[in-house]
Amino acid sequence: MTPDELRLEFFLPGLRGSRYAITSPPTDRYNCIAWAAGIDHAWWEPLRRRAFWPPGAPRSSKVAAVMAALATTGYEPCDDGNVEEGIEKIAIYGNGEQFEHVARQLDTGRWTSKLGESYDIEHELEALTSAANLGGQVQYGEVVAYMRRGRLG
Repeated sequence: MTPDELRLEFFLPGLRGSRYAITSPPTDRYNCIAWAAGIDHAWWEPLRRRAFWPPGAPRSSKVAAVMAALATTGYEPCDDGNVEEGIEKIAIYGNGEQFEHVARQLDTGRWTSKLGESYDIEHELEALTSAANLGGQVQYGEVVAYMRRGRLG
């Protein structure tokens, strides 16, 4: 196990024993919301000064505001994270109405996440839930919503 993996598993113990992989080095150029939108050159955050937020989307850290921001990139609400050919899905994690994280589904059915200013990882959806990470340093809550759009490119 690498020092990077040990660090990740300290913060997110739900990764221990799951199939995950670090897929990029740490960067503060973008975050999970931007990554879900397919963007790796801008930090999307509703309340952070000098961060991008789509015009017209409510400036709030609520799940509904993040969904509105992601809708500007073509996402629409859907019922589940089941794989659909030609469709890209995202899973939004929250604690009640409070937004915590978003992951994007890969065409393999696995998920990709940008972990704050840390790594991008490929992972199992459940590995990032608070139930999987009891005792960890990061609490993303539970998956509270899914969205879908046609797969880009």
